[in-house]
Formats: sequence, C-alpha cells, structure tokens
Amino acid sequence: MLYTIYPPEMVLEEAEAARVLVEMAVGGRRILAARGPDGGWALERLLSTDPADYLNPAFQPGAAVSPGV
Repeated sequence: MLYTIYPPEMVLEEAEAARVLVEMAVGGRRILAARGPDGGWALERLLSTDPADYLNPAFQPGAAVSPGV
C-alpha cells in the first residue's frame, strides 16, 4: 500500500514510461507484451473475450512468449 498526497499517475509515471507494450498474436490470441531485460518477450495483458483463455497457464501475466506462434 502506498500512502501519498500525490496522484498515482505522478508517483508511478517513471515505471509506466519505461515500459513499452507491443500488441502481437500468440497461439491465435491477441496479447500485449513487453521486452524483458534479457531481450525476450513477457506477456503483460491478454486481449480476449473467451473466459477459458484466462484459465490457460500459458497466458498468465509474466509468461515468456514468442511472437507469431
């Protein structure tokens, strides 16, 4: 928990600015991914309307992904 008089956008602005998200297809699903420090891609957000996709461990936030697979 973070207690501050400043709005969250101001406090977390540096962390958000450093992260660039790229939309790509993985396993037939659209995702947003960020490049990690090792150069690989990590899943940040799944873009799906199918509830079953969110139960798939391959689409957990932080999972390593390869574009176009």
